[in-house]
Amino acid sequence: MRNRLQLMFILLGSAIIFIAAGAVSAQGIGDRNRPLGRGKHLIVGKVYMPDGSPAKGIKVVASGADNPDESTRTNNDGEYTISGLPGGNYSVTVREPGFKADTEVFNISEGVTGGQSFHATFYLKPTGDSALTNPLLAGVSKDAVAKFQKGMEKVSNDPKAAIIIFDEAIAAYPNFAAAHFERGAALLKANDQDRALEAFVKAIQIKPDYVEAKYSYGYTEYLKKNYVVAAAVFDDVLKQKSDMPEAQMYLGISLYYLKNVDAAESHLKLAASSTAGEKVALAHRFLGGIYMQKKQKAPAAAELQKYIDLVPKAPDADKLRATIADLKKQG
Repeated sequence: MRNRLQLMFILLGSAIIFIAAGAVSAQGIGDRNRPLGRGKHLIVGKVYMPDGSPAKGIKVVASGADNPDESTRTNNDGEYTISGLPGGNYSVTVREPGFKADTEVFNISEGVTGGQSFHATFYLKPTGDSALTNPLLAGVSKDAVAKFQKGMEKVSNDPKAAIIIFDEAIAAYPNFAAAHFERGAALLKANDQDRALEAFVKAIQIKPDYVEAKYSYGYTEYLKKNYVVAAAVFDDVLKQKSDMPEAQMYLGISLYYLKNVDAAESHLKLAASSTAGEKVALAHRFLGGIYMQKKQKAPAAAELQKYIDLVPKAPDADKLRATIADLKKQG
């Protein structure tokens, strides 16, 4: 806890300087791969190696229920694009020998005007003996690695069981950064934010450049409404890895709550201009709120409409639609 307080004091100091300056982090979007030309929609994203570096030349496959499979490979920045997709249900899968297949599912509707962009980010997880080549597992005892892998198999469906197994892995190897991080993620799924924070901080102390742990630490502070700390952490994350639109979004929202509206708007614009789709829907919503405050009714209506398009079943969707209609009348 003392180490966590020291880390928070460092972050708070940098946050005060950062918020006063209203700095804007740059976002890099790499070259996109290949058009397929049959439809108007696309799925884009990035694939990371277990150590957080870009995964180059990895095969990504989009399997459609009513359409043939389409595939591509990641570029040198780990980025991929599968474009020209017609509407339908798709499973996007990363397939690479020595790593577990990972899949995300999308439903692409043809009813939306213009093409839609969907985003899927993948973090490769090694299987079997190949796990021993993972830099995050370097030097870790085989017993701890075996327990870690068992915990990873449980974390999606039974986070409480996974926490117990990660505890066993950490007991076998206390400086196991990946186990501390995954334990924190499981604790967050179990809604135990305080213990999740402690786990993320421990992972960062062991591996100071562990960007996923930093992002999760910032996100947990954001959930706890500790916006000064969250803003500092997200700023640090973006300095290390600028192409994280969700970090841009939560930095912007944190700054908004800290009443640094101009800096918030800049970061929210960066997030909203990405191809992350529904994952950054809140960026459009908060931009709409900022434009309403500035009495810029047309852009406010446009941003709120983008939010509704991305999250049509939002709890207050009807209220927002009424607000959009009113803004358009006034505009």
